[in-house]
Amino acid sequence: MTPSFEHKRTRLLVTAISSATFYGGWALFVNWNTESRVASTTAQALCSFIAGYYVASLVEFVFGLLERPWRVPIASTVPYFGVLGIFAGIHYWIGTPHILYTLLPNIIVGTAYFILYCVKLEKFAVDTV
Repeated sequence: MTPSFEHKRTRLLVTAISSATFYGGWALFVNWNTESRVASTTAQALCSFIAGYYVASLVEFVFGLLERPWRVPIASTVPYFGVLGIFAGIHYWIGTPHILYTLLPNIIVGTAYFILYCVKLEKFAVDTV
């Protein structure tokens, strides 16, 4: 493994904490005037932390299984979009009234983040599996 890109555990933890903070805060903002604001915020922060850690792990795993030119586009989108579907289901289940608005930053920022994440993995040829 090339030392120029941080250790895997650090990469995953930074992703998880950043995700929980950003997306949990956004969920609170979007659902502020609703009865479900606490449940929506808590669900989004927990989902984002857990998924941030494990999606990054899954992204790295899928990345390690694939060859160029497919590993960046597939590893950066397929695992993440699957998790976004689970997020939507959880928000539907707990009664989040603004599901699309709650998940919109995940869709935009998260997708861009995982594309750049995989580009960086590719650049430094990180051992991911």
